[in-house]
Amino acid sequence: MRVLSISGRCGGSAVRPDTGNDLVDAILHAAHRIRTAADADLRKGGLSLPGYKLLKALAREDRSMREISDVLHVSPRTVTDIIDGLEARDLVVRCAHPSDRRVTLLHLTEAGAVRLAEAAVGAEQASDAAISALGEEEQRILRGLLARVAVAAPPLSARTPAGGSDHRTATPRG
Repeated sequence: MRVLSISGRCGGSAVRPDTGNDLVDAILHAAHRIRTAADADLRKGGLSLPGYKLLKALAREDRSMREISDVLHVSPRTVTDIIDGLEARDLVVRCAHPSDRRVTLLHLTEAGAVRLAEAAVGAEQASDAAISALGEEEQRILRGLLARVAVAAPPLSARTPAGGSDHRTATPRG
């Protein structure tokens, strides 16, 4: 996939994918802009978007590293990197699984719960800002359309070449 500047110049600030399908490009571009804005807001408070998602995933229950990898759609190595940073700030701790010593569980600390609550306020504001130009009916329609697009997209296993790698092998920014 080529990536082009909207302005058509090298170094332009607004970058848009060029998959050959204008609608797919618009969806990818909007998603990228929303993720980038959310990540920038969260980083002001010392969290990345993946770090926030990880804390959120631990808010209800302890989870294994593999579960977190699946929830975040990143490689186990990337989860380890994210956890290392969060653990160094006492936001999460690793603990042994009660019945399977091969499994490491992740637990949200009290400090992590506080940080998550603080970050959630900013994340909600960023989410609201991203869709602020749409009325309630437009949001409902868009939600329905995107749900249909998601269902129609082939599952990841169908897109992964035999013997190839999947989305978890590359380390995403974050």
